[in-house]
Amino acid sequence: MFEAARLLGTTPRTLRFYEEKGLVTPAKARENGYRLYSEADIERLRWIIALRELGMPLAAIGEVLQTVHQHDDFLRLADRARALLYEEWVAAGQKLQALDDTIAKWRRQAQPGIGAAEDAAEMMKHSRFQRSSWNDRWDYDRLALEHGEAAPLAALAKVLTPTGYEHALIKTLEWIDPIAGEYGAELGAGTGNLSVKLAEAGVRLTAIEQSAQMLSILRGRLPHVEAKLGNLLTLPLPDRVCSFIACSFAMHHLNSSQQLLALAEMDRILLPGGRMAITDISEDSEAAAGSFKSAAAGQPLAAAIEPFRLHELQNWLKSHRYSIVLEHLDAAAVMLFAVKPE
Repeated sequence: MFEAARLLGTTPRTLRFYEEKGLVTPAKARENGYRLYSEADIERLRWIIALRELGMPLAAIGEVLQTVHQHDDFLRLADRARALLYEEWVAAGQKLQALDDTIAKWRRQAQPGIGAAEDAAEMMKHSRFQRSSWNDRWDYDRLALEHGEAAPLAALAKVLTPTGYEHALIKTLEWIDPIAGEYGAELGAGTGNLSVKLAEAGVRLTAIEQSAQMLSILRGRLPHVEAKLGNLLTLPLPDRVCSFIACSFAMHHLNSSQQLLALAEMDRILLPGGRMAITDISEDSEAAAGSFKSAAAGQPLAAAIEPFRLHELQNWLKSHRYSIVLEHLDAAAVMLFAVKPE
């Protein structure tokens, strides 16, 4: 064990820990019980040590190591681990900001009060609950397997025609008005129907999608586009990096509170002067009204959607000094375009 630890640049205690967790199982000498590390054991330990340094939790490492020789499965599990790590990073940043804001309040008080801390803690608790309570009740992995590139439209079939869907994507592209070479993100990218149009404009694009199967299709269509597993509530991107954000038919998967959290995430990654276009189903749409009722009643309708909270979203954007344009694309779809202040 000591020789293996020296070779790997770690400690015997660490190797014992990995063994206790079931990540590595070296043979033992019959005469003295000493551990005998094979070349395969050393190779496995190299993976474990490297992935731990990259922040991957032990449970995820165990899963990933089972797929080292299965390329697609390996990348799918690595994607998931990265998405979880980004969630932790974003949450840590929000806690730090909340603590900074609380300390600033305390500095203005003669005596620091518990109220400021409790208010900040309650806000963090609410945010954490909204993020953890979201789930894919539409089963987009299944839709992707059944419908391929058309999966996003299949999910909207009860509220939007193919012509209306294509028109909405074109209008979203026109409002974004992408400039060749600039960097932006598409959120809820699905199978890449809007991503294709953005990529053709020559932008540097990161496409973010929560469905692994959808993401696989997108990567097959656009191998040169960076594609990341993630959702609108925890975007796997650093602060202030995007010149534009495009989001089509994704916000209706979120409830009212979650839509505001998603908007705050978009604001976090958008550069000053950056622009965003959010296209979705209008809550005034007759076709969507039945689906709203079904969603409220908790009925298991694949097409059930949440109302696109335009009024609340516009108020949030105005309070953060965004310039706003609202355009009704047809009877079903609406687009909210906004530019972040410099």
